[in-house]
Amino acid sequence: MQDQLNALKAKLQEINSVLITFAAAPNQDSIAAALAFYLSLKSSGKKVLVASSNPVTVRDSHLVALDKVKTDIGGNNLVITLNVPEDRVDKVTSNTEGGHLNLIINPREGAEPVTEKDIVFGYSGAVADLIIVIGAADLKDVGSLAEKEVELFTKSTIANISNQVGSFGTINITDPSSSNSELVTALLKELTLPMDVDIANNLMIGIEAGTDNLSSPNMTADTFEALAVLYRTGARRQVKTIVPQQAKIVADMPIVDNGPVIEETPTQPVAEPQADWLKPKIYKGGSTN
Repeated sequence: MQDQLNALKAKLQEINSVLITFAAAPNQDSIAAALAFYLSLKSSGKKVLVASSNPVTVRDSHLVALDKVKTDIGGNNLVITLNVPEDRVDKVTSNTEGGHLNLIINPREGAEPVTEKDIVFGYSGAVADLIIVIGAADLKDVGSLAEKEVELFTKSTIANISNQVGSFGTINITDPSSSNSELVTALLKELTLPMDVDIANNLMIGIEAGTDNLSSPNMTADTFEALAVLYRTGARRQVKTIVPQQAKIVADMPIVDNGPVIEETPTQPVAEPQADWLKPKIYKGGSTN
């Protein structure tokens, strides 16, 4: 793996623009690792873009720089997408009548015509000297982003960094016994790239997610070394919030408070006095012989 690490180090020294992406259906570990790498490269002065085929979810809202993830990486090529089934269109032609480029979309016979609401505009043709793919086993795992930017993914150098087994990149740094965030932690250290509290916290969250909250049997000494690096940088583990259970309220059953209940000790019944009890008693001595 050392030769692959050296290749990545040499490539980062010679280029300026980087695209970071991950699988179209990513786990939290992959996103955390990608965002940490994004923040570190950006801090080092690189022009960095982080993108995904699908929008990110609320699950990962506590990760720093999640709002920087784009689903459209732009470029100079205007892409006009007809958001209709393919069989609704018979042909597309063009002309330059009136001094303008006109695109004519002919619907199939019997099909509804394409309207303005069916047209989506976008851009392609983005440029990046290096593409870093995190947490994928194959390039097809990246999804529509790679499909849309075929030229970019064909011409650019691809660095595959993953805990999945795969070798689709020009540079492949993989380790099935590691989490993606643990792998990126080691890379940032080896490449002497910047690491601050935000980067470290992202990686800490990623390692926790990738190791089932540090309970995975696949954890190794390298995992704890990575955690030590993150702790020294200022990262702290996330505290799980325990939501208190609410009391169940039963409808139409009013609660009446009668104050504290005092148990009374039962007393023995008092006997009524007999009539001769109240008379004076006279004791007579017996006669002696």
